[in-house]
Amino acid sequence: MNAKDAWLATLGQLQIQLNRSTYDTWLRHAELLGYEDGRFVVTVPHAYARDWIERHLLHSMTRTLSDIFRRQCEIQVIVWDPIEEEDAAVPLLEPLPISSDALAHLNPALTFDNFIVGQSNNYAALLAKAIIDSSPGKYSPVLFYAEMGMGKTHLLQAITRSLIERGDNAIYVTAEEFTTQLVSAIRNQDNAAFREKFRTADAVIIDDIQFIDGKTSTQNEIVAIWDALRNRQRTIIFASSKLPANMLKISRDVQSRLQAGPMATIEAPDVQLRRDILDTFSHRRQMVMPVEVRDLIASRSNLSVRELEGAIDQLHTYSQLTRQPVTGAVAQTVLHLRGEAVAPQVTRSSYSLDEVLEATARHYHLRPADLASRQRTKIVALARQLAMFLARESTDASLIQIGAALGGRDHSTVMHGCAKIAERLITDDALAQDVAAIRARLSNATYDTPHQDTAPDPIKRSPVQRERRIVSR
Repeated sequence: MNAKDAWLATLGQLQIQLNRSTYDTWLRHAELLGYEDGRFVVTVPHAYARDWIERHLLHSMTRTLSDIFRRQCEIQVIVWDPIEEEDAAVPLLEPLPISSDALAHLNPALTFDNFIVGQSNNYAALLAKAIIDSSPGKYSPVLFYAEMGMGKTHLLQAITRSLIERGDNAIYVTAEEFTTQLVSAIRNQDNAAFREKFRTADAVIIDDIQFIDGKTSTQNEIVAIWDALRNRQRTIIFASSKLPANMLKISRDVQSRLQAGPMATIEAPDVQLRRDILDTFSHRRQMVMPVEVRDLIASRSNLSVRELEGAIDQLHTYSQLTRQPVTGAVAQTVLHLRGEAVAPQVTRSSYSLDEVLEATARHYHLRPADLASRQRTKIVALARQLAMFLARESTDASLIQIGAALGGRDHSTVMHGCAKIAERLITDDALAQDVAAIRARLSNATYDTPHQDTAPDPIKRSPVQRERRIVSR
C-alpha cells in the first residue's frame, strides 16, 4: 500500500470513528501534501483547523494511520502557505465551502488569523478561541469589554465566522441592528419569525450592547433569548464599550445576565503591540515603512488599534499620490505629530537579530542556517519559534525582518510562533529553563568562541536537548 492509499484509508476509518459534524468540520478538507520515511505532511485550509486537530485528533489519527500503513508513522499538519511552500508543485487548496448568506454581512478581514495578539488582549483572544474549541454553551454568556477601536468587533466577527465554518447556526448583529429588526417585526406583526430566528440559533453574538441602555423592549427580548439559549445549552456573546455597572438605564435582570459569565477586558495596546500592529498593517499594504517611523508612531500611547490602522492608511495614501517615500518628516507632517508629547520608548536589549538566532541555535546544538531552513523536525521547529519569540522580545527587529532572517517566512508565521511560545511558557518549566539559558548566553555575549558539536554533560542537558539526542539516534 502506498502513502496516498494509506492516507485515504485512514480518512475513511476516521469518518466511521467520528461523528459526522466533527469529521466534516476538521478533516473533510485535510489533504496529503507529501510523504517521506514515515512522515505524512497533511495540509488544512487555516490555522484554526490545524490547532484543533493537533489538540484533539492527532493522536488517534496517527495511531490509525500507523495500523493501516503497518509501520510507525508521524503526521505533521500544516496550513497551506504559498510563501512557505512556493517550491512545491501542488495547487492551492480550495477554501472551505460555507454559506455566502451567513457570511455576507461579516468583514472578510476580521478573522482570527488577522487578529494581532499582545499582552493587552491575550486573555480576550484565548477566551474567543476557547469558545470555538468547546461545545456550544460551555462559555455563555461571555462579555468582551473595551473602549472604542480596541478590537471587540474584530473578535466577535472572528468568532462568528469560525462558528459558521464549523457548521453552527451563528448570528452576528449589533445591538442597534437588533433593535431595528425587533421594531420592524412588531410593526409587521412578525414577532414569531423574529423570535424563532434568534431563539433557535446555536450562537447569538451581539455587538455594542451598550446601545440597549434605556431601551426596555430590546432588553426584555434579549433576556428572553438568553433564557432560551441557556435552556438549550447554546451560546450568547456580548461586546460593550461600557461596563454593565455603568449602564444606568438597564434593568437589574439584564445587568446580572451580562455579568453571569466570563468577561474579558481588552486594554489599550502597549508599545510592542503597537509596533506589531503597524508592521502588520504596512505589510498588508505592501508599504515600506522604516523602523524609525514605525517607532515614532508606536510611541504615542493614546492610539487605539483603529487609529493605528488609520495612520498607516494616511501615510500609504500620501506616499502613493505624491510618490514620496515614508520618512520621519513625512509622518510628522501627515499625522500632525510635530510638537506633540511623545511617550518614552521602551528600553530594549542591544542585541542584534543575528546574535539572538546564533544563541538560540547553539543552545539546541543547531546552526543558524537550520532555523532558516525548511526543516520541520520537532527540535528545529521549536528552536525556530523560540528564536522568533526572543527576537521579538530582545531586538528592535520588526516581524517582517524576523521572518526574513528565518528563511523568508511571513510575518503572520512569526506572530503565530511567538504566541505559541508565550502560551507554552505558562506551564512548561523545561521550556522556561531553555529561555533563561539562552538569555544568559546572550548576556554573556560569548559569540567569539568556536561552535562546539560536542554535547554537554547529560546531567546538565535540558529536557528538550535530551529529547533531541534520543531522536537523533
